Parts: sequence; structure tokens; C-alpha cells
Amino acid sequence: MLGKGHPFNGINRVGLQLRCFSATCVMRNGGKLVLGCGSNVVDQFFRVQALPKVGEKGFFQSPNNIKEKSIVGGVTLNHLSWASLLGVPTGLLALQGADIPGRLIRNKMNQLNISKDFIQVSDTYTTAQSYVFIQQDGERSIVMASGATSIIKKHIVEEFFEEAVRKNAMMITTEISQVPLSGVIALLRLAKDMGIPSVLDLDVSPSVAMNEAGLGTLEELKKCVMMADILKPAKHAAAEMLEILRPDLSKNAQLSGIDVAKYLRESCNSRLLAMTNGIESSVLTSENHTVEVPTERLKNVVDATGAGDAFLGGLITGLHFHGIPESEDDMRVIGVLANKTGAACCKVLGGLPNDQSREVLKEEILKYRGSIGESESDEAASYNPCPDFENSVNADFEAAQGVLDLMDFRTVAKFIEYLENCKGNVLVSGIGKSAIVAQRMAASLASTGTPAHFVHATEWAHGDLGKIRKEDVVVFFSHSGNTEEVNYAAELVQKHKIPLLSIVGSKDSPLAHMSDAIIDYVVGKDLLEPLGGAPTSSIIMQEMMVNGIIYELIRRRSFTKEQFLWNHPGGSLGRKLSKKLGYNIRFV
Repeated sequence: MLGKGHPFNGINRVGLQLRCFSATCVMRNGGKLVLGCGSNVVDQFFRVQALPKVGEKGFFQSPNNIKEKSIVGGVTLNHLSWASLLGVPTGLLALQGADIPGRLIRNKMNQLNISKDFIQVSDTYTTAQSYVFIQQDGERSIVMASGATSIIKKHIVEEFFEEAVRKNAMMITTEISQVPLSGVIALLRLAKDMGIPSVLDLDVSPSVAMNEAGLGTLEELKKCVMMADILKPAKHAAAEMLEILRPDLSKNAQLSGIDVAKYLRESCNSRLLAMTNGIESSVLTSENHTVEVPTERLKNVVDATGAGDAFLGGLITGLHFHGIPESEDDMRVIGVLANKTGAACCKVLGGLPNDQSREVLKEEILKYRGSIGESESDEAASYNPCPDFENSVNADFEAAQGVLDLMDFRTVAKFIEYLENCKGNVLVSGIGKSAIVAQRMAASLASTGTPAHFVHATEWAHGDLGKIRKEDVVVFFSHSGNTEEVNYAAELVQKHKIPLLSIVGSKDSPLAHMSDAIIDYVVGKDLLEPLGGAPTSSIIMQEMMVNGIIYELIRRRSFTKEQFLWNHPGGSLGRKLSKKLGYNIRFV
């Protein structure tokens, strides 16, 4: 049992309340957060026919679709995100590049309500990435680049993170995975100096940490596991660590999982050790108590990636709200929460929570996220009879923020310059719902000083190619960039040797590659749209691009209200402008 002065004692035992307002989580304990320092990465997925042998060539499964998708994750970012989902205010200590992977991570952190105030962003840094090559039989190979995370050594912690930790941290989490061991030691020592709890995720085996990952020396690794208040190893890493610390036990092949956990905690003098073991029971052990907590049996496992990280997110939540367990019952409560969170992660692709995770952990979220002390009237006021309506609006908002975060404005400028310098007509084209957006763009361009017409993508081959003049510019809309009719039309237009522009959801698509300039809404290709892809959020993204183009052209052309009235004298808008500008226009 901990002494009365330990920081965990009494934490939230008086019913600490959390209320989340917009993206800022306000706490009654002075706005302190659980700050984690460790891997945050973008996993790039590629489907290949087979992995080539040394000296041989290989091929992607599709000649056009090279990159399958990008998924944000990382050991530390994963556990912070699950803790945040359950109501713990969290923040990431990291070095990231000003590159697209870094922007993807920061955008995802916005969505997950993880503070990015403590991230150091620089053009000189490279954000961590991993390249996952998936074969046709489902087997995968992974090549990792830890990027700027690999330089978070002692001096980096002291220079960039120490002040943030001293002012804002109520708990520190870090890892044995990508952060150099000298940096881990500096973080753990900082936590001890401040008297706040520290949590260490022993994510990889000691041999991997010292050899393949090259994180530091064996003595540094020993110091790390002995300094942390809370140790969370996987069983294989725990067994190897125990063999290092207690070689006298290595001859005993009969050690059970419980024995490994207890001996390792005792060797490290941890206040609490929580060991995972895949689908087998997890073990939580302290100085006075040990419990084995069965994992949830799942019928369908979508992806077990990050399940251990999610377990740690649940563990951090339990510690945050309940403190260090003082009895076996308390320990079991925290263990069950951690296991439930790990199981929830197995039901989604990747290691981060999504809307489905909220449903799976609904009871736990209600318990920990601000429902404590709410009156029945508060609950009634927050009742929403149209949850999917709200979810859709939120999805559009998040997608819009993602587009802005990832936008390459140099390509936007090139696109708009073609329209600005066009001496002829802008011919706008698309098919399906994209055609409706294309029609709107043509109408808005025409009324704001840029002559434009709409051409349906299927009509180019049936005579509308005759509309093209050498002074014209053509703009195609396509969410996927793979639509057969649109790409065929683009090939026909290309032969007329005029500028071909496109607004697409994928810059790696055939349409994008054919284009002289593109505006791509990068996150759009990963939008979750209903019924397997009915255009919803993607249409909002396209409309956003059109609005931005219109605004920019109005500014560049110095297009006035008087000029707009000349083009648009009709309707209530025409009457309103006419009256405001003092013109006497007869409306019929």
C-alpha cells in the first residue's frame, strides 16, 4: 500500500468531475493533463502481389491504386487516445515535421481531443512513418522509420518538454519503443522530482530495444524499468526483462504468468505492474495484491493492432479516476476496464478509437466522462433523438478541418492561376453528384466575372468536344479520380492541348496524374459515407473547394458589387443589391 503522501493516493476519490467544452477539456484540478511522450506515427498501407526477393522486382496489386490508405497511430498516441475517449485529459509531447504525416497526426489529435500544445513542429524534423506491405494472402511486412521521435534524448526533454511538464502534467506516460532510453530516463526523473506518477509501457522486448531499435544500453534499460511507478509490459517482454534482472530464476521453466509478473514487479520495485498476454488473462500486481483478470472473448476480431496500447489507455483511466488500487476488488475494477478497452480496440482497424468504439464503450464513457453528478434535467437536456444527424454534421466538420490542415496551398495557387489567366471559357465537367457541384461552380464563376459553362462528362464524346477553343480551360470533378467516364473524357480533352484541371479526393488517381493542376482534399478518400459510399461528406468537401476558388478569384479580379449586379440583376439578391447601390432596375 502506498504512503499517504504518494500522488496517487486520493486521486479522484472525491468524484473529480470533467466537462468537455469544444476541443478544450476543463478540469477542476487546475487544468492538469496526462502527458505522454512516445511514438506517434502514420502507417502507410500498400497492397502488393508479393514481396520481391532480393534482386527481383515486385508489383503492386493494382497498376493505378498504389497506396491503399494512411492510418494514424503509434504506441503512445494510441494509449492517450483511448484514455481521452474515456474522459482523461491528455496531451502529447513530441517532435513532428511540417510534412503531411505530421499534419495528419495533428488533425487526428484534434478529433480525438488530445492536446497538441506541447508538440514541437519544424521543417527540420521528419514525422515518424511505417510502410506496411500487404500480400494477396494477407501476410504483411513492415518497414519503420521513427523519424524525429528517435532524437528525443535527455537534452531534448530538458530543452523542449521540461517546462511544459512542470506546468501542466499530473501524470507522465512514456514507452520502450521509439524514444531513446536517455530521454525516457529524463522524463521519469522529472516525474519523480515533481512528485507525480509515471507510467512506462514496455512495448518491445529488451533485446529489440537494444539491438534492432538501438534505443540505448542495458544499464539504461534497467534504470528505466526501475524508475517507473507503473509498469505495463507484454508477457514476452516481461519474461525477457525478468531474465535480465533475475538470472537466478531463468533456470525455472515452470514460472507461470502470475509468477513472471510478481517477480518482475518485485525486481523493479514498481508500485503497480499490469501485464498483458494476448487473448490470455492479464495480471495486475502490487506490493500487497495480485489479480488475474480474464480478457473478453471476441467472436470477430477486426484487427488486434494496438490492443495492448488500448489496454494501457483503460489502465490510465482507472488510475486517473480511482487511484492506485488498495484492494483486490479495486485492482479488478481497473483490470476489467483495461481489458474492455483492449477488446474494443480489436473491433476497429488500427489502434485508435472511432465512432464504433464509442458505442462499444458507451457504459464506461457515461461513467467517466462527466456523467458523475449530473442531474436528470441535465441528462434530458443532452438527449438527442437524431444521433446520426449529429454524427453526420460532426463528420463534415472534422473532414473540413482535416482538409484545411493538409491543404498544399502551392498546388491551389497553381490551379487558380490557370483560371485567373484564362482568356476563353472555363468548361466545368463531372458525372453523378460531382456533376451537380460542377454545374454550381460554372454558374458561380460566370456570375462573378469568369465566363464558364457546364459540360456533362458523358457528352464530351458526343459532340461537346466541339465547344473547346484554344483559350479555354477545362475543370473535372471526381471524388475517386477513378471514374471511367470522367477519365475517358479527360483523355479526349487532353488531345486538344488545353489546360486540364481537376478537383479530386486522391492525388494518386489517374485523373490527378493527367491533370496540369489539381486541388485534392486528401482526407476525403477515407471519409466514411453511408451505404458503402453514398456521396455526402465528399460533396461538402468539393463545395468547400469551389467556394475557396470563387472567393480567391473575386479578390484577384477586384470584382465589385456593381459588376456582380450587372451579371445578376434578378431575384431578391438583385433587388437587395440594386437598392443598396442606389440603382433603379426594373424587375420582371
